[in-house]
Amino acid sequence: MRLIITKPEHDVTTKYISAWAKEVADFAESKGFDVICLDREKANKDDFNGRISKLHPDAVFLNGHGNSDCVCGHNDEILVKAEESHNLLQGGKTTYALSCGSGKILGVKVVADGDSTYIGYNDDFAFVINHKYISRPLEDPIARPFMESSNQVMFSLLKGNTAKEASDKSKNRFYEHIKRLSSSLADPESLQAAQMLYWDMKHQVCLGKDDSVST
Repeated sequence: MRLIITKPEHDVTTKYISAWAKEVADFAESKGFDVICLDREKANKDDFNGRISKLHPDAVFLNGHGNSDCVCGHNDEILVKAEESHNLLQGGKTTYALSCGSGKILGVKVVADGDSTYIGYNDDFAFVINHKYISRPLEDPIARPFMESSNQVMFSLLKGNTAKEASDKSKNRFYEHIKRLSSSLADPESLQAAQMLYWDMKHQVCLGKDDSVST
């Protein structure tokens, strides 16, 4: 399987999600998959479009800011947009977008070809951090439940699960963290995190063809 991962790093949000995306890249490489990472400035429109068109990946893992009809890369440059370039993600590809809102319009356009899959969020993806760990995102205990739960999608796909199974396992991981944090009734920060985890879980969507990614 060939996998393209975008990892912009121009603000706190993108630094966090890209740091955690490296764990996915490392796992994929350990499984012998062909992994192409577009890091930092390389997560731009020209490089992304060129790699997609030339390499025809089986799967795409998008990390970055976005809205209902697009996902961005480094410095918020739009990488893929509904009605303009959504076809880049068609043709049997499986896409997971850790990005705000793109499952609402972009994802729907992508899967309209009847042969592709899009897992994403149809509203904002929210998470909290401990600012003491800004330079060490992987060590942030507050962010960990969000990153572990969301990235479970990719880990499951790489293990050969179908798109629906991967999304379900991700939601199960969200729910496990929600239950654990909700039990801390005397800790307002834990309760807030639990509410945000529930929000993310509720707004994760799996659209299109329910195929396994691994080959």
